[in-house]
Amino acid sequence: MSTKLKKAYSYIRFSTPEQLRGDSLRRQLESSRKYASEHNLVLDESLRDLGVSAFKGKNATEGALKRFMELIDAGQIEHGSILILESLDRLSRQQVFSALSLFSSILAAGVEIVTLADGQRYTADSINDVGQLVFSLISLSRAHDESAMKSKRAEASWDMRRKRAIEKKIPTTGRAPYWLRLASDKQGFVTIPERVDIVHKIFKMVIAGTGQRKIAAMFNEQGIAPFGASAMWYPSYIAKVINNRAVLGEYQPKQNKTPVGDPITYYYPTIISEDDFYKAQAIKKSKAPHIGAGRKGKNFTNLFTGMCKCLECGTTYRMQAGYMRCDNHYLSSGCDCNKTWNYQSVENAALLILKDEIDWFDVFGGQSNSKQKLESDLKVLQGKLMESEKQVNRFAELFSMVDDVSMLGDARVRYMQAMKEVSQIQQEMENKEAELRIFTPAQKNVERLNRIFFDLASESDVSALYQLRAQINTILRDAGLTLYFNQHGVYYYIKASKQKGFILIAEHEEMLSAVADLEVVQHTLNGMNAFADELKLAA
Repeated sequence: MSTKLKKAYSYIRFSTPEQLRGDSLRRQLESSRKYASEHNLVLDESLRDLGVSAFKGKNATEGALKRFMELIDAGQIEHGSILILESLDRLSRQQVFSALSLFSSILAAGVEIVTLADGQRYTADSINDVGQLVFSLISLSRAHDESAMKSKRAEASWDMRRKRAIEKKIPTTGRAPYWLRLASDKQGFVTIPERVDIVHKIFKMVIAGTGQRKIAAMFNEQGIAPFGASAMWYPSYIAKVINNRAVLGEYQPKQNKTPVGDPITYYYPTIISEDDFYKAQAIKKSKAPHIGAGRKGKNFTNLFTGMCKCLECGTTYRMQAGYMRCDNHYLSSGCDCNKTWNYQSVENAALLILKDEIDWFDVFGGQSNSKQKLESDLKVLQGKLMESEKQVNRFAELFSMVDDVSMLGDARVRYMQAMKEVSQIQQEMENKEAELRIFTPAQKNVERLNRIFFDLASESDVSALYQLRAQINTILRDAGLTLYFNQHGVYYYIKASKQKGFILIAEHEEMLSAVADLEVVQHTLNGMNAFADELKLAA
């Protein structure tokens, strides 16, 4: 009659990749197999926690050991089974109380524990022996003390490296952003010129109004090699580059992916100016809901995306199959405006007006007024911040004068409110400062717009044309341009300067020819602007 063999489970754990590359796995496996063979046991080798620390008990809350404990609780591990460990520190390096709880719960379930390094065999009965209990406590305590010491040494080493990084800008690690590499003397970082050029290009395109998806597509079409192991550029990676403060030279130290302390400035070589960085952030933040809301195609098909509305119902006038039409009417949602306008005719006529009839100095001057308001708001916030900080300091002085803070009653609550107010004001100031960074003098804006209008008429390269159209779209929306459509025609209103008028749309070639002379167009406008005024588009 055959006797059923006992089952043994070999539990292997180590916490660092170096141990996997080294001898740790082979050593623990061979020792377990030898023990199972010598004691006639059936060995299960599936319990492995590779790269999991036992110092904070992660192996007991996730991974193979957790699954083993769940099987014990479910009654699927037979009584008398054996858990084979190299030593007790493989099981736990937590504080003795927590480690002993895990250790004793396994024994209480009828599972024996064997430690190969010291030849100990623990059972629910044997642990009642004071000598073996003390031996296990010493082993568990030593495991925790060793890990605690390693942790303190690692923390001290990290603090020292971080201090050197702050004071001397000496790298704490060889890792760097993709556009940099560690210098040969390991005392700093050097740029990779071709990748820095790509980062410059990304920021330039974002500031010009090109969306992240389009930038990624253009890079892929042009065969620009992506950073890292990816075979293609993706919008998400473009966003990561734009948001990465390492371009300003900043480094944020982290431990276990958690930021530690303040960012270290000038740790990396600076490759993007603060002005361009914050311009890109502000443009991305304010333009993202508009640019990218719909596909633009290779040619940024609708130059006026985000600016077209139905004068009758206020909903979007959208381009579909080359024609502009009211969304509500198209969806049978209650608007009677069934007029469709040929998009190309609308663009041709609108550009004539925008290039030659709009006072752009007035437009950008209106934006300057907005800048003055932002500057005024910022001064008010600075005053509020000073008062709030004074209040916080007064509370801090009050707390330092008493031994029992609980005696101060609701002063603690008011202190926390004051701290919260300081934080909110600082955030408001950051937002205002970011908005201020995107303003440029009116003269420069007018020159830039005129240059774009000129290039738009002569550019033939598809990629460059897209960028020009994206830039115009950004400028027009910044100016607050809205095109209102109805049965009679198209009316424009520019919020920044409160300029408004009627745009004559010629939908046939012969009509386009007839109105090619701007004097003819202006003559017609003079008769129609009164009607536009009556519509009170500025209201």
